Amino acid sequence: MLLSELLDGVDDHHIQVGGICIDSREVMPGDLFIAIEGASFDGHDFVDEAFRRGAVAICAERRIAGSFDIPIVVDPSVAARVGAIAGRFYDQPSARMFCIGVTGTNGKTSIAHHCAALMERTGFMGTIGWGNIENLRPSLLTTENAITVHKRLRCLVSMQQRSVAMEVSSHALDQNRVADVLFDMAVFSNLSRDHIDYHGSMDEYALAKQRLFEFGGLTAAVINADELFGRELISRLRARGLTCVTYGTTQETDVSWIVESYTRDGIYGKWYTKWGEADFDLPVIGHFSVSNVAAALGVALHRGYELSEINDLLNHLPKVPGRMEIYRVDGKPAVVVDYAHTPEALSLALSATRTHLGGRLICVFGCGGDRDQGKRQMMGAAVADQADMAIVTADNPRSEKVDVINEQIVEGFGNWDAYRLIPDRGAAVYEALQSASSDDVVLIAGKGHETTQEINGEKKMFDDRDFVKNVLGLTE
Repeated sequence: MLLSELLDGVDDHHIQVGGICIDSREVMPGDLFIAIEGASFDGHDFVDEAFRRGAVAICAERRIAGSFDIPIVVDPSVAARVGAIAGRFYDQPSARMFCIGVTGTNGKTSIAHHCAALMERTGFMGTIGWGNIENLRPSLLTTENAITVHKRLRCLVSMQQRSVAMEVSSHALDQNRVADVLFDMAVFSNLSRDHIDYHGSMDEYALAKQRLFEFGGLTAAVINADELFGRELISRLRARGLTCVTYGTTQETDVSWIVESYTRDGIYGKWYTKWGEADFDLPVIGHFSVSNVAAALGVALHRGYELSEINDLLNHLPKVPGRMEIYRVDGKPAVVVDYAHTPEALSLALSATRTHLGGRLICVFGCGGDRDQGKRQMMGAAVADQADMAIVTADNPRSEKVDVINEQIVEGFGNWDAYRLIPDRGAAVYEALQSASSDDVVLIAGKGHETTQEINGEKKMFDDRDFVKNVLGLTE
């Protein structure tokens, strides 16, 4: 593509651009390098490297010192326009698919994954990977940078996907990572404490989430009416004429349900929707999991799928990696691995584990470093309130000391003393499994699908699921 077709105000009609990039380490000969100032880096400091690697042009937010024999375009607003540039380069892939954006504190991954499972030729983009849910490719972030987002959308188009369900984080909305994605439908799951270290307050966090519902091309929104913020959002969106599909535990919503029983393997109940009624036998754990399924059901029903047509799919939903995954071996404790890393998510995971599996509940968990410190005591309090025993360990401590993080967690325990401190995560999980009886259940929370642990700036291989399977003898 010509540089003049990508950037406004460029008169040179001879420069061919072979790729676009915001990371100088990834620049290939023929690329356009876009220099922007981020939260932890400044692309302007790496223009020399981009030039050495073969960039044919630079677009920057400010003037660049030095002499380069390639065009340098200064655009103070380019950070907000990266999505538009990427959309042009990749031939507007989001215009060729039905795009579903899913936001909220918890449940994004499960809802988007369920959408992809329920609807034909629907791709997935999110925390656990991207592509076809049966063969996901790895992702580094919940929502990648704007260039990567449009590039992957283009790949999904090439894979003959008609739709895509993608997680949209608050960081992504605040940093314009999904700019110029033509969303057709937006989904809101819930709002609870997370990322306050970044947003500064719950109000700012909520405003970031709300931005997804301000995209101009939306035709409908699917919203959790059990949530106060959800109900406020419904009122505002309907006032501006947008169709809202509501879901929740009251029958005034478009999709509601009644749980009849919880088993060790799932949940029995009945759907009540404006499109009809149906019994369900869901292979999920926890009432919150039914809510996530209901959100995806609302998306599918609004898109024209018949309840009778997809109910069997609902009852055979594929597992979402690292989301309330259960491992059982006769004579050994049941084990649940979950991504819960917020106070609310951890509380819900503990409650669900207790409801379904019974027995003594042992929780292995920690908190991430270089993130919101205010939630650490809250997570400790949640565990003290619901678990019979806890082992506090490392999550992803990053640059922080594990002992300091764990001390803050312990403050949330109050007078509760049924816990141990084992900083090494592998040792902590092993101790929990060895000390538990066959009637107990061990909840390992925080990392879920993750395959690495970040300690002192380095990532080492560690997967809760693989570790559990090895200890339980489930590996071949």
